Amino acid sequence: MEIQITSRHTKASQDLQDTIAAEVSKLEKFYDKITSCHVILDAENLDKKVEITIHVQGHQVVGEARADNLGKAIDDAVAKVEKQLKKLNAKEKSHK
Repeated sequence: MEIQITSRHTKASQDLQDTIAAEVSKLEKFYDKITSCHVILDAENLDKKVEITIHVQGHQVVGEARADNLGKAIDDAVAKVEKQLKKLNAKEKSHK
């Protein structure tokens, strides 16, 4: 899976990028047909925003979260994407 990380209004440290890559890599166990992932970090004001866009075969899954710090926002966005991937996987298995 190809992971692309974009930072707006902030500079993402290497540790933060490694953490994001590790969290997103865990999503492959819920849906194995993930082709690419784009993570956008935005720290414009006091709110931190994380948007995760995952491309799978024929679909696009998006999870967005806002929080006071980037760590919480990343966890929330990953949880949203995880829920959507589980639902997509269940739909595929039940319709075959």
